[in-house]
Amino acid sequence: MKKTNLFFKAVIISFLVIPAASVYLSAAAKVVPVFNFSLLGGKYFLDGDAASFEGNASLYAASSFKFSENAEIMPIYSGYYNGTQDVEELAGGGILTRERQGHSLSLKYIYGKNFNKIKPRISYSREYVNETNDEDWGEGLFDYNTFSAGIEFEQERPYATFTESYDFFQVKYPNYASLISQAQTVIDTTTFAELSSNAGADTMNNVNHMLTFSYTWFPEPFVMKVGYEFLYTNYPEQPVVGKPVTGSAYFKSEKRKDITNTINYTLRRKIKPLNLSFSAEISYLSSNQNSYDSSRTKYIGDYYSYFEINGSPTINLSLKNGGLFSVGLSWKKYYYTGRYAQDSSGSYKNSKTYQTFWLSTFSLKYPLMKGLSARASYSYQVSNSNMKYEADYRYNYRASNYLMGVEWEF
Repeated sequence: MKKTNLFFKAVIISFLVIPAASVYLSAAAKVVPVFNFSLLGGKYFLDGDAASFEGNASLYAASSFKFSENAEIMPIYSGYYNGTQDVEELAGGGILTRERQGHSLSLKYIYGKNFNKIKPRISYSREYVNETNDEDWGEGLFDYNTFSAGIEFEQERPYATFTESYDFFQVKYPNYASLISQAQTVIDTTTFAELSSNAGADTMNNVNHMLTFSYTWFPEPFVMKVGYEFLYTNYPEQPVVGKPVTGSAYFKSEKRKDITNTINYTLRRKIKPLNLSFSAEISYLSSNQNSYDSSRTKYIGDYYSYFEINGSPTINLSLKNGGLFSVGLSWKKYYYTGRYAQDSSGSYKNSKTYQTFWLSTFSLKYPLMKGLSARASYSYQVSNSNMKYEADYRYNYRASNYLMGVEWEF
């Protein structure tokens, strides 16, 4: 219970604060509260090795205060605790953790007139990431907090809906800092001088600007949506690794900058009792950051840049008693443009690294009584890559998990 106290404190606060706000504002506005709480238990398997049975919990709490036909404001709290790892946790360079929990507070304002809407928003979130069982909450190396603010414009027409948005968000890792400044006693003076020059401290912190555009149209019996996303990420204290002329690599005064361009497409169709959907996406991340393998004196330019392609069909079956059964399949592939593949001993090949993911999901929601449902889910993921050296990160694995429990919503 000690390990999850942050999450359950947030749950209690949300149950007190949001209803209190509803009472305070209800005289001037029409109030619609929304709550969704789930409590699940399950196990995680990685290459056949099972973790212990652990619990997951999540809460979404919001109220819509409608002051007129044109104006509405929505305070929202969302939080989760994961004692059971997610099968996608290793995907995309992530770390395998023992426990996670996150809390987010956001405020959204919606103003609409003549089928046009403006939606400014602001939010703050905190993520706690524990890599070991004995790590205290708030002391995780990869804990991070995010502040974001943005605005969305929507134009609804008889034949289509257009949306445009801009978001600014800043991500900070309060417990993560470069240790290069403490390395002078363990490496020679010349190497320390080369590495410490221009080296930053808070190298994981980043600032982001995101633009999105989407177009949704309704050619009966289908609903189609196409979108474009532009994301610029700046790392103010992460210097770019320079190519060595003689000796080892060094840090430039130039800082890391990533640019991501994404195009996505979604197709939906209802054939009662089925709801069918398919989504596809292609993305390209361009980064100016490089890498240097000092143990093999190998400089690798364009280390983080990659193409990503994915596709995901999903089938939802509505049951007569109000339940829902879902089946999903997802395929995703990364092509790294600069990162060379390695064999199991670490020797570099001439080919560039690729990684392929297959993910299958099954879920069932079965109503028990009004507002209360039983839930069960199973996920299985396979990752394959031509990168066989896995001392720092796993590229090839099979992972699965199952969860079961209850969900309460109103």
